[in-house]
Amino acid sequence: MRIWLAPLLFLVSAAWFVAAQPPTGSPADQGKLVIRPGGKGIELPQPADAAPGAPGAAGDEKAGFIVIRPGGRGVPFSATASTVPKQPVPTSGQPVPTAGVLNVPPPGPQPAPGKDEKPLFDYWFAIGVEGQRVGYVNWAAKEVEKNGKSFAVGVRYLNLTVSRFGSAVTQWGEESTVETLPGEVLITSMRQGLGKDQALALTGAVEGKTLKVKGDGAAAGATDTPWVEGVVGLAREPRLYKELKLKAGEGYEFPSYIPTVNRVVKTTLTYEGEETRVLWDKTPAQKLLRFVTRPEPIGKVKLPASTTWVDAETFEPLMMETDFPSFGGRLTFLRTTKDAATVAVAKPIELFNVQSIRLDREIPGIHGKGSVVYKVAISKDDDPTTVFATDTRQVVKNLDDKAKTFELHVSASHGPVKDAPAQPAPGKEFLASNFFINWDNDAVKAHAARAATGLPAAATPWDRAVAVERWVKANMKAFEFSQAMATADNVAKTLSGDCTEYAMLSAAMCRALGVPSRTALGVVYAPGPGGKPYLAYHMWFEVYAGDQWVPLDATLGLGGVGPGHVKITDHSWHEERSLAPLLPVLRALTTRPAFEVLKASP
Repeated sequence: MRIWLAPLLFLVSAAWFVAAQPPTGSPADQGKLVIRPGGKGIELPQPADAAPGAPGAAGDEKAGFIVIRPGGRGVPFSATASTVPKQPVPTSGQPVPTAGVLNVPPPGPQPAPGKDEKPLFDYWFAIGVEGQRVGYVNWAAKEVEKNGKSFAVGVRYLNLTVSRFGSAVTQWGEESTVETLPGEVLITSMRQGLGKDQALALTGAVEGKTLKVKGDGAAAGATDTPWVEGVVGLAREPRLYKELKLKAGEGYEFPSYIPTVNRVVKTTLTYEGEETRVLWDKTPAQKLLRFVTRPEPIGKVKLPASTTWVDAETFEPLMMETDFPSFGGRLTFLRTTKDAATVAVAKPIELFNVQSIRLDREIPGIHGKGSVVYKVAISKDDDPTTVFATDTRQVVKNLDDKAKTFELHVSASHGPVKDAPAQPAPGKEFLASNFFINWDNDAVKAHAARAATGLPAAATPWDRAVAVERWVKANMKAFEFSQAMATADNVAKTLSGDCTEYAMLSAAMCRALGVPSRTALGVVYAPGPGGKPYLAYHMWFEVYAGDQWVPLDATLGLGGVGPGHVKITDHSWHEERSLAPLLPVLRALTTRPAFEVLKASP
């Protein structure tokens, strides 16, 4: 199963910030997905309980709309979650005499066909990390008929609850595919929470070797992606275990589409053999079939393999596990009932503790220092020196190939360096308004104008950028962890959020003033619990001024950055409607880098 990538990316994003809550409004509108395939799809009846004015509700239906209602919906934070001891690794053929990794009951029977629809399956999974609850997944499919033709509609709804600095928040996302009954994917969709009352909704219609991706409003103009024959959709995916009839040791290669990064990746499913295992407390051991799914890397990002256990008689997936290095443990999906899956997470995992890099010693006044030399050890990557960026401020030296260690020399930057060699001029994408850094609206323009008030007519791009940094620092509310990756126009209205919101708004305001900009993703020196020093995942922004790319950080407002900012990557967010720019950070998280402070200079 490939459920795991969405949680990985959501939790990567939460390493910086707390995510958006599901959209406000009538409960009937939550957990509902509206797909717009440009008039080439099929139109399903609108549910009777849909809220008036909700997307796709009565009075808003148009030809080509598909209204899909996944079973999952957000739940209030009230019930108590459970944790159990770590489950031992089983010996093949031997039952495990302990309870399951999550204290939930076994699933009930699958739904029977109704009068107007034919459910294919309806699976509920509780999600845990080393036995601690973090959320749930509802994965369902049904057969529908339109204009005399039958289709299979698969929907997966993900709900995760995590914590940062003691703030419990929920991240949510939905994906769907419309397929022919044999399994050919016709339409894809994705929706995920971004900022307050804001979600990103994209639809893709398959046209030959291209997935024609469409979005609404600011998301219009989404980038198409290459498509290949044989992509396995959500409705067909769980059928593979039975259809393939693999023998122990045999594998099957197929393409799968990952909407959170808008990519088709090659995946290999291997049947490893039978196993007897206890999955739920107070239930007997049962015979299971064990499959391993291995996706190909996306660029230099190696995606972890996952193991799925399916019922030996029904071939239904019952449990899936994957290594989750950024938590130092395993991510587990265990089948259960709807009521058990949607129990609220009372004690969310504290992400700062598990997704920050511990330093060996403090560096007092680091943001005012001139430079720091770090010794970095990365044993779980074939090319460790490329995990962190190299530029005029950050240089790799003294690589030890055998030990996979190197020195990372990081310098402060407080503006363009006089007489430094000119860097290549940025492309138009660094000034353009896009989905995330969308400055071409009244709110962002007004803030930019206020920030520039008092600047002389001859103010340089650097002067304007520093004025933006100063204004955002003064006018944004102190870190308020209630958003995920809100777009700049949304932030301009709320003036709240954390480092991602500060960075997105700052970059947008700079572009509104004619200054090329981009966001930078990396880690920053910060005191953790008990004052212990950490490098915490962070976002800031960079501008092109004085023929150089130079950094600024509105969360600090220091007119630049010190050597406590260690960069992983940067991005213009041009034509981007997915979490793909986070992939380099996912790579850094999964390699689990270790940092040692060698030298700090004034």
